[in-house]
Amino acid sequence: MKKYFLHIIVLILVLTGAGWEAYAQILPDESWNLVDVSENSVHSYTVTGDKNMALASEFAWVVSGGILYTDASATLIAGDGTTVQVNGEIGNKSTLFVKWDVGGAGLGYVYAYEISSFGCQQPITLQSKYTGVRVNKIAEATARFLAEETDYCSDDGGILLEVELKGLAPFQLTYKKDGITQSPITVLQTDLKDLDTDGDIDDYELNITGWAGITAETNVVFMIETISSDGTVGSIGSFDKHTVTIHPLPIVNDIEY
Repeated sequence: MKKYFLHIIVLILVLTGAGWEAYAQILPDESWNLVDVSENSVHSYTVTGDKNMALASEFAWVVSGGILYTDASATLIAGDGTTVQVNGEIGNKSTLFVKWDVGGAGLGYVYAYEISSFGCQQPITLQSKYTGVRVNKIAEATARFLAEETDYCSDDGGILLEVELKGLAPFQLTYKKDGITQSPITVLQTDLKDLDTDGDIDDYELNITGWAGITAETNVVFMIETISSDGTVGSIGSFDKHTVTIHPLPIVNDIEY
């Protein structure tokens, strides 16, 4: 009886061994390019197989730190989400999408390899069998004002609102002025400074003009509406609103004599 069960176990290992080889959850090459992505963002990846194949191959995909999808809107999971084997398309290519939303910020990777229409593939130990990329998942974008209020004189001609932006630049920022949505702003990494002197270059000066000539004390309320990065909408921090008080210039009365 024991011998019978042993044969069954060996048969199962033989039949499933190829699948285990195809979906080994390892990083084949630690020297692959490392690229930054925003946490929860969706990116497409395309692998091109052997161009000499008369028939399209199949491609095995493996991801760590995200979920594999067949569509850009990340609604149709490919395989079990972390491994899948798909048929090649025209040109012997395969394209899948990854939503980088597993495990939070940190490192991840995605790779693929080719299996011919006859079931042939390179040895599992051959590093060049695999093609892939490593990713550095950066926490999704956040935005907040550095202060809740500031005071300006009407002759300044403009004000600078200091906004802290964390995440992966470039950022897309929208805000309201007295309840009215203003034109969106794209903030590049080169636009950022360390305005709060905390050692992080993650602050932006939003330049608002048009205050000269005000003759009465005026309050203008600004509110951060949205912040996004790498196609992913982020969150607004503690200081989402900022009130600017514009003070008129004093006018001297006639001298008495």
